[in-house]
Amino acid sequence: MIVTTSVMFLVQTLIVGGIIWTTPEDCPRKYMVTKDNGGVLEIPADIMRYCELDYGAKWKLRNKYKEKK
Repeated sequence: MIVTTSVMFLVQTLIVGGIIWTTPEDCPRKYMVTKDNGGVLEIPADIMRYCELDYGAKWKLRNKYKEKK
């Protein structure tokens, strides 16, 4: 009984960790606003250059603009 509970907990932890690890980060505000408001965009339509729209209708940062840590 205890072994099956431990295995189930371990499997759930691995699944949730995998989902969190592979989820792309949200698009930062500086890529979503124009230069007048402190961002980098010339016109609002330039958001497509830095971010992409995912299936959940949220803006996600493109891979080539992610900062190296």
